[in-house]
Amino acid sequence: MILKHKIFCLLWAFVCLLGACSDDDNGTPPPDPDEMPIVNLSMPSATAIYKPGQTISIGGYGFTESSVIAFRSAADTGAYIPATNFKFTDYNISFTTPSVYDLQKVYLQQNSRQWLLGQMQFEARPFEPVDPDQMTSISQYQSKTWDGIKRAGIFYEIFVRSFADSDGDGIGDLKGITAKMDYLNELGVAGIWLTPINPSPSYHGYDVDDYSSIKPEYGTMADFEELVNKAHSLGIKVILDFVINHTSKTHPWFTDACSNENSPYRDYFLFSKDPQADIAAGRIPMTKTYNAGQWHSVATGTTEYKYMGMFSDWMPEINYGAVNECENSPAFKAICDAGRFWLSKGVDGFRLDAVKHIYQDENSDENPTFLKKFYTELAKTKADLYMVGEALAEHNTVAPYYEGLPALFDFSSWYRMMYAIQNSHAKWFPKDMISYQDEYAAYRSDFIDATKLSNHDEDRARSVLGGSGNLSLERAKMAAAILMTSVGSPYIYYGEEIGMLGMKTNGDENVRDPMLWDVRAQDNYRTTWRTSVYSTEATVGTVAGQAEKVNSIYNIYRYFIKLRNAYPALATGKMTLTEAFNDAEDNDKNFMVFYREAEGEKLLVIHNVSNTLKTYTLKKAIKQPIADTKGTGLKKISDNEYLIYMPAYSSIIIEM
Repeated sequence: MILKHKIFCLLWAFVCLLGACSDDDNGTPPPDPDEMPIVNLSMPSATAIYKPGQTISIGGYGFTESSVIAFRSAADTGAYIPATNFKFTDYNISFTTPSVYDLQKVYLQQNSRQWLLGQMQFEARPFEPVDPDQMTSISQYQSKTWDGIKRAGIFYEIFVRSFADSDGDGIGDLKGITAKMDYLNELGVAGIWLTPINPSPSYHGYDVDDYSSIKPEYGTMADFEELVNKAHSLGIKVILDFVINHTSKTHPWFTDACSNENSPYRDYFLFSKDPQADIAAGRIPMTKTYNAGQWHSVATGTTEYKYMGMFSDWMPEINYGAVNECENSPAFKAICDAGRFWLSKGVDGFRLDAVKHIYQDENSDENPTFLKKFYTELAKTKADLYMVGEALAEHNTVAPYYEGLPALFDFSSWYRMMYAIQNSHAKWFPKDMISYQDEYAAYRSDFIDATKLSNHDEDRARSVLGGSGNLSLERAKMAAAILMTSVGSPYIYYGEEIGMLGMKTNGDENVRDPMLWDVRAQDNYRTTWRTSVYSTEATVGTVAGQAEKVNSIYNIYRYFIKLRNAYPALATGKMTLTEAFNDAEDNDKNFMVFYREAEGEKLLVIHNVSNTLKTYTLKKAIKQPIADTKGTGLKKISDNEYLIYMPAYSSIIIEM
């Protein structure tokens, strides 16, 4: 525009010299009211950031007493808001920017007209901490009130020894769990998974001495029945850890088998004088590959044998024989009898440990085939039997196991989420999750994707996400929000809801610290079987303490669990990508954005996984926001466009 005016002036002067026109009294052409005045403004660099209400001085010339600097929104809509304290010299101007957020376009106003000069970058709108009432009741939105129905089917893993001690001996027990059942109900979980409660020589219980009884330090069978009855009265299911690929070295089956070649339990295990030769000849169908470290010496009388123990010599593998006839093996029948025993006690199902190691070739169809036979046999006793398997592997290895079991833990979802949060790069998480769903559905149409963060065998989620300080806490809150809004059937590891810490570096015990219910002097249920190394009152806090803090991780969990239970779309809905998703672009990498849909509901979920405030542009009509964290801001630009201001590690859910 300026160049056009200068060319016009030069042409006018040339024409006047030729006498082709008549001048007015002062010899200048009449001004063109449509032309922009000849001004120049040195716009700040694109990286310069200014504050609303800030006085600035920049280069500029050509301004007059009638000149006004005004600002307009980034979308170039709405009112022109003038700057104040405007001053100018021959080559410099100064002014105070309006005390209004969301402005960006800079205009010259003169003679009732406006001309765009450029744009300036202003800092983002600050956010006040969320009001406590808004966090729990979401009173600023017309969201559903949870009616108490546990639609989401959320499970809670309890490491029994660490959870709650009812008798003061320092060891968690069944009565302690029963005493905390109201806590679990109020949290909103629909089921609990108890780590092994059977007699065992180890503290963790994953080497069983007796499949049909209870470790005395955990309680009695009457205590267990009371626990199940209490849980069921609150609509909470109970599943037990069932270790079916090995026993303990002190199990009576194994000790008898070792002592006598003619023992009825000899075929329950894998014995061989020369396992390498026997495997090569196909005489040991449970494994196809010889690994010397998995075979351990034992003497039966004067004859030395080797027995197989994949994890250690304390855990001898159970022999189910060739998979095509495993149901006929005595070990299969005995394990099924144990399963039926617990079903008769009211349990709702089982979590199966290390299912890809029952038969040693994890990529063959042997384990899925075995698991299908095992599930089918127990389902004859309980038609709605729930069974979830642990196959520690990526999604492509896990998927075929759905031919054998209705539910499997999804380690891939946690690995992808971990990457997204640690690297502030979440764009592809929904796409990955959708592809996993399709992969699982190819093997089982009614699959249950048991999503999770950490468990008793992994470093605690908060520790993995960023150490032990505030950054790790904010990231752990973000992980909770993603877990409870993403597709799947979530599991919570005890203490995750209060941000417990732990790394396995010096032993698995460090991810199994005592649950922190209250300050030590008032905590009547804290276990003391070990001294906590990572999770202490100072590093984590307690349930009682966090309950009083509205923005605590405990209340974040409660908030999102209630939402998931209240909205069918979050509980069981399909996950889909938004129309704006573009695989080729990386400009929105800090945002995790997806739809959840079910029963006529359609919800848009947006998470900002970065540690800075971001603005997300939504170009869709909406009904209303139903939930948010950290006071996200929603500004309507038009009926089909909104600007969403999202603080670091924040979330918003919008009804579409």
